[in-house]
Amino acid sequence: MQTLKDDVRERIVDSAKAEFLEKGIDKASMRDIAAGSNMTVGNLYRYFRNKEELNSFIVGETLSEINRLVMEKSSNTVSINDRDMDINLTVSQYADVLDDLADELVDIYKKHKVEFNILMMHSKLNDSITDWFADLIKHIIKSNYGLDEYDRQIGVLSHGYAVSVFAGIKDIFRHADVETDSLKNMIKIFFRSYINNLSADFSLALGEK
Repeated sequence: MQTLKDDVRERIVDSAKAEFLEKGIDKASMRDIAAGSNMTVGNLYRYFRNKEELNSFIVGETLSEINRLVMEKSSNTVSINDRDMDINLTVSQYADVLDDLADELVDIYKKHKVEFNILMMHSKLNDSITDWFADLIKHIIKSNYGLDEYDRQIGVLSHGYAVSVFAGIKDIFRHADVETDSLKNMIKIFFRSYINNLSADFSLALGEK
């Protein structure tokens, strides 16, 4: 049996990064990745069974660092892999946590820029993170404002916020070619704008009893 070689694996990863950045995960081709690695498709499959496994290999460390950051900022009560939430903070406290989250999220981005951008392009993962955002926002609304009788409406509203938040974060990271401190301030302002919206009168937004 032929031994798998580290230098060949590195060529595959470099080719895959370029392919994923150009086309996204869904449209990426193992054939094109193999061509970019100067090898046959058959040889490529000896290293990675499919592009999902290859993508996980590339973004795994970055995703783990983001998850550790989220867990740290929520005192180990929230994970992007677990939508069960047991956190009770005021809106002001959430804002402070998000400020810290912005700082360290940018640090992760600067450390793993390519991997971070690839991570943001994975549609299935994006859906999962968006759902997690939606549950977090719903939890913030219900824990701070009650309104239990509007559970369905709050769920719809929270998902709308989550889609917008995540899309905005991706767009900022993709296009903001600025210094680290400036990028941190931009993310903080972006997060704060949503916290301010959450501080509005949700009873008006959802309708009177």
